Amino acid sequence: MALWHSELRVSWRAQWISLLLHGVVILLLLLAPWPDSYTVVWMLLLTLVVFECVRSQRRIRSREGDIALLEERQLQWRQTRWQICGQPWMTRQAILLTLRSPKGEHEKLWLLRDSMDEDEWRQLRQQLLSMGRVT
Repeated sequence: MALWHSELRVSWRAQWISLLLHGVVILLLLLAPWPDSYTVVWMLLLTLVVFECVRSQRRIRSREGDIALLEERQLQWRQTRWQICGQPWMTRQAILLTLRSPKGEHEKLWLLRDSMDEDEWRQLRQQLLSMGRVT
């Protein structure tokens, strides 16, 4: 039985933060005084940052979908039942869950407030806080 359930949406806040951070790095690379002999290094670094920005946006979009908090510190997500490891890290705007799959895979899942309805956000925080007190 699910203690909590939600249909995650793409977090606009996560997308903007990612774009802002990558944009700052790109701007620093563009504005830094590079000697002519470092043009290849400069182009390589710029290309890597742009590709990492695209990769980051894809990772953020991949977090969409059905998610459910189950009993015994388990989470159903991406058709897998994950075990919540350790204490979730929570702020007013974000929750970081460290997950482990039955196959031994590890995942860090950031859940941002704008990725779900306000009531769902409050219920999830309440459930995670009560889990912390019991265990």
